[in-house]
Amino acid sequence: MDIQFISELAERISLDKTAFDKAIYELENNLDGVLYIKENASLSNMKPFVKALKKDREKGACVCLAAALLISEDAYKQYKKLGIPDNVFYDTFSDISVWVNTAKREENIDGLLEVWWIRHILYLNMFKLGRMQYQFYKTDYILSGLSPFQIHKAPIKNKSKVLNIHIPEGARLDYAECEKSLSMARRFFSEYFPEYDYKGFVCDSWLLDPRNARFMSTDSNIMKFSNLFCTVLKPHKNNKEIIRRLWGKQNEKTDFSLLSEDTDLQKRTKNYLLLGGKTGNGYGFILK
Repeated sequence: MDIQFISELAERISLDKTAFDKAIYELENNLDGVLYIKENASLSNMKPFVKALKKDREKGACVCLAAALLISEDAYKQYKKLGIPDNVFYDTFSDISVWVNTAKREENIDGLLEVWWIRHILYLNMFKLGRMQYQFYKTDYILSGLSPFQIHKAPIKNKSKVLNIHIPEGARLDYAECEKSLSMARRFFSEYFPEYDYKGFVCDSWLLDPRNARFMSTDSNIMKFSNLFCTVLKPHKNNKEIIRRLWGKQNEKTDFSLLSEDTDLQKRTKNYLLLGGKTGNGYGFILK
């Protein structure tokens, strides 16, 4: 365990100090428990993380963060072995801070709760390149909620290797920065993972819901973002992810009338929801 590395990582990714201090406490006083997670978890097996959260969600979040920081050491060594620049490592691992902040905002818990998500970062299955993140992925259109007719319209065949795009919260969704990120991704995967024969990019996100056009400004960054994609399909499943992203609320029974109106987008979205509007995701494609 390299405390100096962990401390530098925490500083470079602006990790919340309270959460970091609690994780360090676990490393110093519960090292066996943290090591158990580190030694038994993997990309396909997150049961040790989940078990810690089920036992005691608040303490477990601290233990999970400590384990994630410990696993980060091994991940960094793999980055160095592959020759991937440090800036990509720190940009990618900054997502730990995003989810630590989310846990604090949504549940007032200091630590890491989104362990199923963060596994992609810990085990080199996803990288942040500029504004966006890219995950090794094989399409599963049935799981994604596309109908047989939509699957037929998809420009990339089902069960194809692709790069799955994710848009982390934080910076503005600037169209030029997203274009730049795509260019970076094409170069990055060609240089460091040339054996990965992907067919293109996909993105399953509330940002691409075609119904956004019913209430969002046409010149908004979100509407411009959809122009990156050659095809956008609407899965048949609805969800309230937009509420989580705009207001930080996960409860499906949220009273729309109580939602704040601090931004133009919040005002437009709230009015749309109060009028009975439905929301969900869009599924976008970009060919290689």
